[in-house]
Amino acid sequence: MIKTFLQFINESMDIKTQFIKDLSKNLIHKLRTSSFDDSPEYIVFSGMHFNSPFNFDLVLNVRFDSNLEIENDHHFKNLSWEELNYLKLGYAIDANTHMSKSKSKVPKIVLHIVINPKKEPSLYNNLYYRFIDILTHETNHLNQLGINREPFNTQVSHMDTRNGSKKSYKYFLLPDEIESMVEGMYTRANEQDRFLDDVFSDYLTPFIESGYISQSEYQKVIKTWITRALELYPDAKFSQKADRIISNI
Repeated sequence: MIKTFLQFINESMDIKTQFIKDLSKNLIHKLRTSSFDDSPEYIVFSGMHFNSPFNFDLVLNVRFDSNLEIENDHHFKNLSWEELNYLKLGYAIDANTHMSKSKSKVPKIVLHIVINPKKEPSLYNNLYYRFIDILTHETNHLNQLGINREPFNTQVSHMDTRNGSKKSYKYFLLPDEIESMVEGMYTRANEQDRFLDDVFSDYLTPFIESGYISQSEYQKVIKTWITRALELYPDAKFSQKADRIISNI
């Protein structure tokens, strides 16, 4: 049977989603079974290479700290919103994807995590869903450039554009970031059976509380993300709070 384009896309998403869920479970298992004392040094888990559905390396940097002083952490010291997540959720997490235009260079996803052992093991349930979000996000970037590039995906923003928007709400409105953020949070919302706009809001709230974005900027981002989600995922579920935004699109 010849598949329609929509069937082909849905099948590809199902394969990717299952891969992400399996990988997230494996990372949670790795963290739960790696009991270490409080330390300012990161433990590095490398040697994780994947060929399908993406070709990439994964590096996990983790440390356990029951009293995080974020200004003393070389990775998180400029990510003040993650200190708020650490206090509320029991973990701070950040991810970066390193890619090249070269069709021969294998890209790398690098995760940094600080775990509060005082909030184990309850924190791992939320962290599992955050892994699903963040790994969907980062693997979507893999489709935008280089060896994993898919022709119809949004292309990576020019480096000058990215650098010019990094310390403002405009970063959340870069076309490649919109695509990756919406896909990541849509996948998480489906897995948790939550309204997508609630997942958007939970993600952005620490940025408001830390002063990274203002309330008006938050509204601009939410409206943009909801608009894009309606275009990409007609089955996405929204709460009544989103009705006014949707009705004005």
